[in-house]
Amino acid sequence: MVSGVGSALPPPSPGGRPGAFPGKSATASRRTREADRARAFGASSAPIRLGLGLVYMEELRGHHGSWRIDDETVRIRFGSGRRVPTLFKSLGGCSVPMAAVREVDFDRGSRKHGWRLRLRLVEDTDPYALLGVPGHDTLTPLLITGPHEGELLAEYFSEQIAASARLARGTPAGELDPREVARGLVARPPLQVRTAEGSASFDGTRVRLQWDGWLASTVKEKEKSRDYQLSEIESAQWYPPVDITEGYLRIVLRGVTIPEATALDNDLFTLASHGSKGSEETLLMAATVNAHVAAAEKPRAGAAALGAGAADDGGEAVFATIRELGRLHAEGLLTDEEFSAKKAQLLDRL
Repeated sequence: MVSGVGSALPPPSPGGRPGAFPGKSATASRRTREADRARAFGASSAPIRLGLGLVYMEELRGHHGSWRIDDETVRIRFGSGRRVPTLFKSLGGCSVPMAAVREVDFDRGSRKHGWRLRLRLVEDTDPYALLGVPGHDTLTPLLITGPHEGELLAEYFSEQIAASARLARGTPAGELDPREVARGLVARPPLQVRTAEGSASFDGTRVRLQWDGWLASTVKEKEKSRDYQLSEIESAQWYPPVDITEGYLRIVLRGVTIPEATALDNDLFTLASHGSKGSEETLLMAATVNAHVAAAEKPRAGAAALGAGAADDGGEAVFATIRELGRLHAEGLLTDEEFSAKKAQLLDRL
C-alpha cells in the first residue's frame, strides 16, 4: 500500500522493480526507454509536461475508464460498456486539480483482483465523501482499478500524481475554491435520473421530484410532483438500498424538519430506489445538488486557498519545498530552468 504524497519513483521496467533515475547525460535514452515501457503497458506514448519533467506517458487505462495527467490536473474519463458501473456511465468524466489531492493510495492487489489507485482530497472538496455513507468507498470517480498485468505502470502513475500534487500545493497558483473543485467532480445540469418510483431532475436552479413510476405510492401518485428551489435546499441526502430495504434520495429544506417516523410512501421529500435500479443515479444526483448548494452560498470567512499550499505555514514550509525541489533536480526530474523558476516563486513568498 502506497499512501500519502511523496517523491516520485522512476518508471518501472516490465521485468523488475523501480530503480534509480539516470543522470542527465542519459536523458535521451531514458525517454526512449520510457516510451517503450509505456507502450508495453498499454499507455499512450505522446509526451506531456509534468512538474517532474517530460514524461512519455499520458494515459492510464483501467477496467472502467482512463486517467490522463499533467502537472495541474487529473482528467478522468469513463467508458460506456455493459460492465461499467452506472454512476460512472452517468457521470461520463470529471477533473481533479493536483492542488486538491491530499493523498494517493495505491494497492498492488493480487493476480486475481488486480491493482487499485484511489485519490483522497483535501477537506470539503469531495462531494461523494461528504455524503457520509459508510461502506460505499468504491462509489466514487476518484478510484480506478485495473488488471494485474498493468500493476507497475499504475504504481508509477500513482507516484507521479503524488509528487505533482505536492509540488502544486507548494507553489503559488492563486486561490483554489473547494466549491469549484467539488463542482468539477459531479454532473453538469441538466441532470435527470429515474427509479421505479419516478424521477428526479435538476436544472441548476431547481430540483423536481416526480412520482410517476409503477412503484409510486398512492400518496405520491396523487401529489404527482414537487419543485424545490436551490435557494431553499439545505442539502441532499442519499441512502443505499440494503437487502429488501429501499434506498432513497431526500431533499432537506432549510428550517424544515421531517419526523423520523415518516414512511417513505408518505415522504414527499424523497425519491425511493429499489435494488440496484436507480441507486447509483440518485447518488450522483445527491452529490451534484450538494455541490451546487455549496457553490451558491457566500464564501465562508477564513476559507483557505488550497492552491496557495504552504503560503500560511511560514518560512520553514517554503524551505522544505525548496529542498524537495532540489532533490528532484538532483535526480534529473527537473530541468535547470524548472528548478530555478520554481525556487524563485517560492522565495518571493518570504
